[in-house]
Amino acid sequence: MTKTGLPQLPDSNPFATPWSLDLALPDFAAVAPADIEPAVRVGMAHQRAQWEAVATDPAEPTVTNTVAALESSGELLERALTVLYALTSATDSPELDELEERLAPELAAHNDAHDLDPRLYRRFKALDELVAQARQAGRTPVDAAGEEIDEETARYIRLAVEAFEREGVALTGKAAERLREINAELTSLSTRVGTLIAKAMHEAGVANYTATPELAELTEHADRVALATKAMSRGLTGQTDTRALILREVALRAERAQLLGFDHHAALTAAESAAGTTQAVTEMLSRLVPPAMANARRDAEVYAARMAADPATKPGEAFGTADWPRYEEAERKDRFGVDDATLAPYLELDSVVVKGVFYAATRLYGITFHERADLAQHMYDPDMRVWEVRDPAALSEAEREAGAQAPVLGLFVGDYYARTGKQGGAWMDNLVEQGHLTGRRPVIINCLNLTKPESGPTLLTWDNVITAFHEFGHALHGLFADTRWPGASGTNVPRDVVEFPSQVNESWALHPQVLASYARHVDTGEPMPAELVEQLRSQGSFGQGYTTTEYLGAALLDQAWHTLGPEQVPTGPEEVEAFEHAALEAVGIDDCLVPPRYRTTYFNHIFAGGYAAAYYAYIWSEVMDADTTQWFRTDGEGARDGDLGLNREAGERFRREFLSRGDSRDPLVSYRAYRGRDPRLEPLLERRGLA
Repeated sequence: MTKTGLPQLPDSNPFATPWSLDLALPDFAAVAPADIEPAVRVGMAHQRAQWEAVATDPAEPTVTNTVAALESSGELLERALTVLYALTSATDSPELDELEERLAPELAAHNDAHDLDPRLYRRFKALDELVAQARQAGRTPVDAAGEEIDEETARYIRLAVEAFEREGVALTGKAAERLREINAELTSLSTRVGTLIAKAMHEAGVANYTATPELAELTEHADRVALATKAMSRGLTGQTDTRALILREVALRAERAQLLGFDHHAALTAAESAAGTTQAVTEMLSRLVPPAMANARRDAEVYAARMAADPATKPGEAFGTADWPRYEEAERKDRFGVDDATLAPYLELDSVVVKGVFYAATRLYGITFHERADLAQHMYDPDMRVWEVRDPAALSEAEREAGAQAPVLGLFVGDYYARTGKQGGAWMDNLVEQGHLTGRRPVIINCLNLTKPESGPTLLTWDNVITAFHEFGHALHGLFADTRWPGASGTNVPRDVVEFPSQVNESWALHPQVLASYARHVDTGEPMPAELVEQLRSQGSFGQGYTTTEYLGAALLDQAWHTLGPEQVPTGPEEVEAFEHAALEAVGIDDCLVPPRYRTTYFNHIFAGGYAAAYYAYIWSEVMDADTTQWFRTDGEGARDGDLGLNREAGERFRREFLSRGDSRDPLVSYRAYRGRDPRLEPLLERRGLA
């Protein structure tokens, strides 16, 4: 303890001082598991004291003594949790998994100490009212200290007020006590469910989603059914059974929503999203189901015929969901001459990343990448890589003529390989968040789950390539962040907007100049043959019937669970599968033919990943994505110099008006600023073959 009564970390703890690596990159190699818990606990105590100082400040609230003071708080806790969450999500560390679960309720209570503090709320509310009164009078808002409140700060204050109100700051007595209990239990449940889902995936040896790609490789129908059954049974039995935990989550979320004045959890989620209402979400999803399901049924007839003609098919064996990957791939091969085995020699990991993903970013935005092997030594796995991202466009003409080095924009970390204990799928995260307030520049990580070969080059599937471009779209959103407030920077936007930049970035994977840059034979260096490129490009909406339907199934299943009232939630684990089937049948999806991309028991996004009632975000964002891709390639700056959109003018406008803005202004305003209008649905329908 110090004179202030606050605990302190010993100097031997690596969290005792800020990271000394470039741009405050976390020094994972310096951290032992035992260092983390004390850092989290001391960090919580320090931040609580900082919050209390703001709450009890007798001075009139100002931008400096309230907004900036709160945004600057918790630096130690943030560093400790960043390391903890990175290690529990990407490494095999049962000790830290147990710590994360043990800390979960305490961290929930810690967050509630901020979100449910009426004193902090009143200070933001006073600033918000000051802004409103000034605007009504036609004056520029100025706080009590004489600081002008600009539009970015005014929006930050308004969103903070709305968040306080949504989180239940007005509740008192038993209602407030119950809310805190629910928040603590939900945090514990989601942490535990995430651990069990990852464990079940590794034990089953399958992909994290339903239609595991290994099904395409099995000749015998019985073997495919056995593997599909194993994949789809995750979370249903034994030590990894998630059903009771998930039902408890659903019930608590429903109870919490009603405490906060909403009909159900989906309504609460929609209130803080771009969609606005659950009706808007349901209408959009429901509009897509009939054409997607019709396309899937037509494809199923084709694949059933292929299976019937397959000599490996035995009498009495009928086409089903387990057979879909095998015969879709066979159809793809026959129609387009393309399959993973044909493409793999042209899709080597380093080439895809450096000559593909980075090349496209350089062409569009002018940024450059410089590998930092010295920094990679400080990461948590020897296969990880670190690049310094520089921004030559930020140089003045005089600096350029003088040969000045381009300023560093941020750092990019790549963790590409699967390993025991690593969560399934792929993701982006901030290791350091940008903010002019803190003076920090962004440090961004992309995590994938590629299988590392025992020797030789790492060859990718086409899906792997798209995933690499997708996750780097998130990375660009973080790297280009240029806002005053860290809480509004980069990907800190509504859930149904956050997937938009990543989906736009996928479109560059097939761009002629980008593909020519990275798609070269791993042994000979020869470019991908023109006929293979054309076959790859000509696939268009092939397979979108199944892909769209399995996605919609998951999104609508998410909505079904989270539009329940507390009294409607099933009470027995044995009811989970029946609920799932009935919910999908009610919206017109035949889950016996096309199961949801994630079944309830391993739906990590919504029961452990923060996407509860928001999995629809991918398709909502894709409306903007498809419309923006059309703009890049056909309109205005998007069609100059024969670049089909791959030019600096278009990229700079997209970066300036959207990617850099985060949530510092309404994302729809940012969209209109470069597109000139609201997004339209038609380009999405055309892309997915649903028009």
